[in-house]
Amino acid sequence: MKTTTLKFLVLALFLCLHIPAGLAQKFNSKNENQNIRQFIQIWGLVKYRSQKSIAGQFDADQVFLELIDSVKTADTHQFNQLMCRLTQDKGPKPTLSKQVYQKSKRIDGAYLLNNVDYSWIKNKRHTPLLKKQLTDLTNQINNTGTHQYVPEVFYEGDLPNEPAYPDYTFNAEPMNLLAFAKAWNAIEYLFPYKYVMDKDWEDVLVEMLPVFKEIKDRTGYEKAILMLETALNDTHAGGFMSPENMQMTNAIFKVRYYPPFDYKATKTGLIITQFLSDSLAKQSSLKVGDALVAINGIKIKQWLKNRSRLLPASNDAVIYRELSTRNNFRGDTFAFSNIQDSVLSVTVKRQKKNINLSLGMLDRKNRNSIKIIERHIHKEQTKAKEFKGIEPIGDSITLVRAGHVFDKDIPDDEDLPKLSAELKSKKALIFDMRKYPQSPGFFSYYLPKLLGKAPFKFARYYTADLRQIGIFRYKEELETYMYAPKDGTQPIGDPYSGQIVILVNENTQSMGEWFTMMLRQFNSRAIVIGSQTAGADGDLRRLTLPGDYQFSFTGNGVFYPDGRETQRLGIKPDIYFKPSFEDLSGTNDGQLQRALDFIKTGY
Repeated sequence: MKTTTLKFLVLALFLCLHIPAGLAQKFNSKNENQNIRQFIQIWGLVKYRSQKSIAGQFDADQVFLELIDSVKTADTHQFNQLMCRLTQDKGPKPTLSKQVYQKSKRIDGAYLLNNVDYSWIKNKRHTPLLKKQLTDLTNQINNTGTHQYVPEVFYEGDLPNEPAYPDYTFNAEPMNLLAFAKAWNAIEYLFPYKYVMDKDWEDVLVEMLPVFKEIKDRTGYEKAILMLETALNDTHAGGFMSPENMQMTNAIFKVRYYPPFDYKATKTGLIITQFLSDSLAKQSSLKVGDALVAINGIKIKQWLKNRSRLLPASNDAVIYRELSTRNNFRGDTFAFSNIQDSVLSVTVKRQKKNINLSLGMLDRKNRNSIKIIERHIHKEQTKAKEFKGIEPIGDSITLVRAGHVFDKDIPDDEDLPKLSAELKSKKALIFDMRKYPQSPGFFSYYLPKLLGKAPFKFARYYTADLRQIGIFRYKEELETYMYAPKDGTQPIGDPYSGQIVILVNENTQSMGEWFTMMLRQFNSRAIVIGSQTAGADGDLRRLTLPGDYQFSFTGNGVFYPDGRETQRLGIKPDIYFKPSFEDLSGTNDGQLQRALDFIKTGY
């Protein structure tokens, strides 16, 4: 028996000393990644749930940077020692409350608990002491009403006390991993819709860690963050791509070539809506109204799918919006990204027939091409400014364009009764929510006042619970939903009882969706006409990352009163409207005409 045991030990020692270098390296890398992933989760729990962090006695960034190298090389025993020291809460004595989390498919309670999942604490690598300390953190209650890393103001804003590191050069692995840890945990604890994402967030932690470890420059850094943003399935995450935030758009998307026309992307084709100039229209063999159904032999659905992988969006409607140039004044042409040649072979559907043609693109390295593009965008911007915010249509209908009503357009108090009487005299009011509202005060305060409507709840609104970060609390206060004046000011006259029609599409986003929900319940004759909206209601949160980047996501949960979700789904129209080729390529507004037809006929 002893001889057998001795032989086994000698053999084991021989095998350990003769493990191929590649296998040893692979084992070390696997162990290192496992340590980092668990450290990110534990560090995030301490950042958001410990009393020392709540009280401002925990510098999360500094602690991460001090520990990361030791974490990477630690064996299991050393790792547990490091984490036990990290999770010791030496802050103010906490209030403890053992939580019982009961998740429900219905969103109708005081708390939104769908994101709560601490099963990772039970990892078999964690010692009993570490598991206990982690569990204690999950049961702590914050009674201070404040938090070092979460704002007291529940609506739109930046997360506090997150250093910008504006001079960061993107080539230090510890700092890149810090950026990853900050963003991952912000979503883990402060994104109310984590539970409706396509991917499990812990799987994203596994998948994205090697990406952040391999970052060498600004382009790699921006692309890694963009990959994280895309994983959220959240249209608000698209804010990361703003020009003032993301500097390497061209390097990532390779959008050198620009088509000679504006187009609307759909799942069945790219529809040409207008050419950038008359001369370009004459030179091209394509025509307004043509639908590009294949490019370089690739069917359009696959072509667009390949070019949408890094476009943050809640739903396909927004994906196609971002792939379009129609009503896009940024000059983005993502549908034509990563193209090597200036001439493309395209298949065009024209009058139910497919035609093979060549498409010559404008080169943005050519100064004349840039002038053509800029001139066209400026022309479209000027045209958009000509719309009026509030405009009578005949004697019996008034059109209110949310994207064109500004604070300066609101009358003085003494003139409000006159406007109120004018609006109430109309048999129908049309609210165009297809452009982002420019005056929140007009919709939340003045419009209800003008139409005789007292403040009312029209949604279920959940915001981060400062007592238990990771949980979201239902906001009972009426001021959350509409501006409820405290000076005793009353609505003007009786409530408006005429027809209300609300126009929506994929450009109806966030505040536009919020006010659509309000208007939809304004009276019993309100109706929504349009298509799927952006599916990103609930205010915007911004987390500052190293390099002074803003990582964006939806910060509050918005549901219908009966608990139905709005995130990703958007506002469901009562009457679905799909624009025709003629609507897209012409100067007429087919959706507005559909509203007028409904007002006239009732269907």
